[in-house]
Amino acid sequence: MGNDRFIELVSKKLTNEISSEESEELQHCLNSDEINRSDFEFLNIYWNSNDTEFADNALAFQKIITKIKGQETNSLAVLASKNAYLYIWRAAAAIILLAGCSWLSYSRFVSKRINPLTTATNAWKNKNTVKREKSTIVLTDGTRITLNSQSTLKYPAMFTGKTREVYLSGEAFFDVHKDHEHPFIIHTEKMNIKVLGTAFNVKSYPNDPQSETTLIRGAIEVTLDDRPSDRIILKPSEKLIVKNGLFKTVHRNTTKLKSAETNSGMQYVLTTFTRLPQDDSTIIETSWTQNKFVFRDENFTNLAYRMERWYGVDIKFKNDALKQYRFSGVFEKETVNQALNALRMTENFNYKIKNSTIYIY
Repeated sequence: MGNDRFIELVSKKLTNEISSEESEELQHCLNSDEINRSDFEFLNIYWNSNDTEFADNALAFQKIITKIKGQETNSLAVLASKNAYLYIWRAAAAIILLAGCSWLSYSRFVSKRINPLTTATNAWKNKNTVKREKSTIVLTDGTRITLNSQSTLKYPAMFTGKTREVYLSGEAFFDVHKDHEHPFIIHTEKMNIKVLGTAFNVKSYPNDPQSETTLIRGAIEVTLDDRPSDRIILKPSEKLIVKNGLFKTVHRNTTKLKSAETNSGMQYVLTTFTRLPQDDSTIIETSWTQNKFVFRDENFTNLAYRMERWYGVDIKFKNDALKQYRFSGVFEKETVNQALNALRMTENFNYKIKNSTIYIY
């Protein structure tokens, strides 16, 4: 059995996405190979652990792989160490669970080419939301998507190929219908997300400084447009942030966040998604689906972008120094005037409203 197939089966097993046939295949693989059993134990330990040492191991592995790949390019001597390289790859994949399916098949998903089986028989639809508007879409496979304001979803009238692919610009909450034979793929500007059946939030506005994916349940596999060979599998409660061409896997279980950098400039930091201290049932990253405008230690620039979408206004700063103010709070039924007056109780600024434009000074 190929290593990619083994990691795929283990990933499905740990996330309860495995079929009975695949379970038998995995058991046969474990019974017939002692190394596979060892790798499975390591994967199981990782899956049930929140220890940040795994992030550090992932970084160390990335450095090793980068070095090996460089040697592989520049020296034929590396060919003699093929077995050692494959062993390192297996061990590291077990530590950080990067491999889900074989890259040869997955490259079709991240190429951003429309599935030929789909385009041959189906027209594509576009759902757009304007400022202050949300919309819920149920696809033909039963997948339910809640689209946030000022967002665009492109999807086929009916899924017919081997994959279910959609394109998102903006923010949406996905509750994907399980279908082991037809993975669900979401393409955004910076990343591509592959799922079998799960619930998660994707935020990828073109003008925002960063994109985010927050996993609520199940498992998702993410690739980045500028680094398609790297695959990141998120566990429930984890969040992936993509910023300025870099990515961070975020899992906040320590007071001080740990970060490191590989030779390629990629950063990994682990943290969980954020809950409101006074309301443990509210997750900040998905609070918009409950009609709550939640922000925590957010600078005025980013907050203004979000307020524009939430209230259907344009916000312009007359004083750039005000953009660095930071705010935390929760708005639900407040008008834009009430919201701004609440912010003024924290920081000193003035505003005036002309038509649908707000000027901050």
